[in-house]
Amino acid sequence: MSAHRRGGRVSAGPSRGQTCPPQQGQAETDLLDRILERPTLAVAEQPKERGMRFRYECEGRSAGSILGANSGDSSKTLPAIELQGPIQHIKKVTVTVSLVTKDYPYRPHPHCLVGKDCADGTGICVVSFNPHNNRRHSFANLGIQCVRRKELDASLEKRRSQKIDPFKTGQSRSIEDMDMNVVRLCFQCELEWEDGKRDLLNPVVSNPIYDKKATTTSELKINRLNIVKGPCSGKTEIYMLCDKVQKDDIEIIFKRGSWEAKAEFAQTDVHRQIAIVFKTPPYQEQDVGEEVEVNVFLRRLSDHMDSDPVTFSYQPQNSDPYEVKRKRKIKTDISFTDRSCVAAKNVAAVEAPSSQPFEAFHFGPAESCPALDEMPLPAQPGASTLGEIHYSDPQDDNLFSQTISPEDICTITHLLELYDPTIFSFDQGSNFAQGEMDNVTLGVSGQDLGYYNDVQFNQLVNENQAPLRESAPCLPLSLPGPAPLDLGQCDNDGRGLVQVKTEGEL
Repeated sequence: MSAHRRGGRVSAGPSRGQTCPPQQGQAETDLLDRILERPTLAVAEQPKERGMRFRYECEGRSAGSILGANSGDSSKTLPAIELQGPIQHIKKVTVTVSLVTKDYPYRPHPHCLVGKDCADGTGICVVSFNPHNNRRHSFANLGIQCVRRKELDASLEKRRSQKIDPFKTGQSRSIEDMDMNVVRLCFQCELEWEDGKRDLLNPVVSNPIYDKKATTTSELKINRLNIVKGPCSGKTEIYMLCDKVQKDDIEIIFKRGSWEAKAEFAQTDVHRQIAIVFKTPPYQEQDVGEEVEVNVFLRRLSDHMDSDPVTFSYQPQNSDPYEVKRKRKIKTDISFTDRSCVAAKNVAAVEAPSSQPFEAFHFGPAESCPALDEMPLPAQPGASTLGEIHYSDPQDDNLFSQTISPEDICTITHLLELYDPTIFSFDQGSNFAQGEMDNVTLGVSGQDLGYYNDVQFNQLVNENQAPLRESAPCLPLSLPGPAPLDLGQCDNDGRGLVQVKTEGEL
C-alpha cells in the first residue's frame, strides 16, 4: 500500500489528469450536499410583545406563560419555531432557548427562563424533537423570571459556565447599558444526522418582550375620559385615566385621516403616572356643520408605541361660548317684570288722592251776580266722590284783598244778612284774623269737620239745608265763578278755601 502510494507520488506527473480517490471525493461531495441541503430554523409565531409580567423568584408563584402574538380573548397561542428545508438525513433536532438583550449585538441577558422544559436553576430551556414527525414545535409554560440587581453578575457568570453565548459577544461584564425591562428569545438549533454527525444552525432571535410592570416599556392603555365631546375650537379641559406612564415620555395624539395634532399638557399635569389633565387641540376645520369623530391615543416617545384609540367628537363652533345671550335674555325678562311692577305702582299712585291745591274762587261783578233763586243747588249726596278736604290748614289773611273787588264785598254783605245760625256756627275762640277755621261746625258747636270725608260732609250739609229751603231762600254753597278742577286736593297753605268775615270786621 505504501509502495503504491509512493509510486503514485512518483508518477504524479504522468497521472496529473486523474481524479481524486473515490472515497475522498465521495466524502467531499456528501459534505457539500449536506451544506447545501441543510435546513434553516425560523420563528413560526413570535411571542406577544406586551402584557407579560416579569416576576421575581421571591414571589413564590409561577412566572406565567409567554403567549403568542396571535393570542386573543377567545383563543390562546404559543411561541413556536419551525425547521424549514430538506430533512431527509436528519435524525433529531435539539433547540436551546435563552434570553438575550434587546439591541444588537445580542448579549446574554441575566434574566432567566422558567417552565416545565427548563431545568431548575439553569435559566435556559432545552427541547428535542423528531422533525420527521413534526417540523414545528411550540413552547408552553415558558415564563420569564427577573433577578435582583445584586444578583446580575452571578447570573451572567452562570451563562458563561453553560457556554451560552449565541453571537460570540465575549459576555461583556458591563451591565449599565442593559435594559432590564425588555428581553428577546434566542433559539439555537443543533442537528443530529443519521451518521452521527452534528451541525449547528445559525441562531435566530424573536421580537422583544417588554415587562408589563415597567412604565418605560409597559403597554399603553386609556381607561376613561371624563368628556368625550367638545367644540372644534379646542381648549376643552379633559381628565384622562390611564395605565402607568412616564411624564417625560408620553404624548396624547388626536388623529383623523391624515390630520394629526397633539394635546396640550405639561409634565406637572401628569398625576401619579395614572392620570393626565390636558386641553384638546383645535380641529383642522373651524366651520364644521356637524359632529366629527376623531381618534385619541397615547404615544410613547422612546419607542413610538401607541395605545388603542378612543373616540372624541368635535362639535360645531358655539356662537355664544360664555352664554352672554342667554344671560342678557334673563336680565331682559327680569327688567320687564320690574318695569311692569313699577308701572302698576304708578297707576295706583295716580288713582290715589293727591294733595294738589284748590283753584281759588273768583267772584264776578255785583251787577252780574244772579238772584238767590237762580243760584244752583248744592250737589246731592253721592253725586260725586271728592277727596279729603283739609279744613284745619292755616289761611292767608290777604286772600280777599287780592281776589275780591268792592262790588263783590256788597254781595258778601247781602249773604251775611241772610245768615242763619242753624246752618253755620262759629266758636268764640276762633281766630279769623289768622285764617284758622278749625272750629267751624255744621249744626253742632265745637265739632271738628276734619274727620269727615267729602261724601259725609255733603250729606251733612244737605241735611242742614233741607229746613232752610222750606222757610227761606237757599244759601248758595257755590259762588259765581269757575269751578275748581279738583275739590279733593288741598295743600297746606289753605289756597282754594273761601274765608268768611263778619260785617264788623269788614
